Formats: sequence, C-alpha cells, structure tokens
Amino acid sequence: MRKRATYAGFTTLGIAVGVLVSPPAVQAAVNYFDTTKTVSGTGSVACPAGTRMTGGGVGSLPDDYFGYTSSREYLLTGSMPNANGWKATAKQITGKYSDANGWTFRTTSYSAKVFAVCAS
Repeated sequence: MRKRATYAGFTTLGIAVGVLVSPPAVQAAVNYFDTTKTVSGTGSVACPAGTRMTGGGVGSLPDDYFGYTSSREYLLTGSMPNANGWKATAKQITGKYSDANGWTFRTTSYSAKVFAVCAS
C-alpha cells in the first residue's frame, strides 16, 4: 500500500512539474522551428544569407547492383561541414565482365544528395 502512495505522489509531482515547465518548452520548440530552414541539393549546399548552419548530412546512396556481367556500387567518401553549409563526396564504381578480359572496373565521382539545417 505504501508503494502505491509513493508512486501516486511521484506521478502527481511529475504531472505538476510538466504542466508548469511545458509551456515555455513548447514555445521554445515553436520558436526554433519558426527560425530554421532546411536546404538541400547535390554535392554541396550553403545556407542563405542571414542564417547560420546548425547541422547537415547526406541522403542515402542508390542501391548497389551486382549482375553476372556488370556491377555498380556507390561509396560515400566524406560528409562534412563546408563554410556555412554541408558537403558530401562519393564515388560510383562500375564493373563490366568480358570473356576476353575478365572484370574491369571504372571509378567516377558521384554527387550525393546533401542537406543543411540553417537557423537565423
């Protein structure tokens, strides 16, 4: 019986603190999302003038393909802040098979999808 009273007391206290604290927390969240903007592009993106980058990242790369006579795979080689934006570097590796030469591979650069979160 005593444990129930203790749990009920803590629950009541938690609800009271939540009611008192949550309006400022909700308002802070609303203010934050009112002043943020997400920009996206390929390779690299920059935040608009008057804003500052607070985070960023890279989208998923296409699915790799491995067939009997050809293959295509993607490799993320970097994802990093770049000035007031975000930059990502990636490679695409294509393979072809022929009876005369076996497998041959070619590596080219690939522009990955990137995004940056900007706040004013």
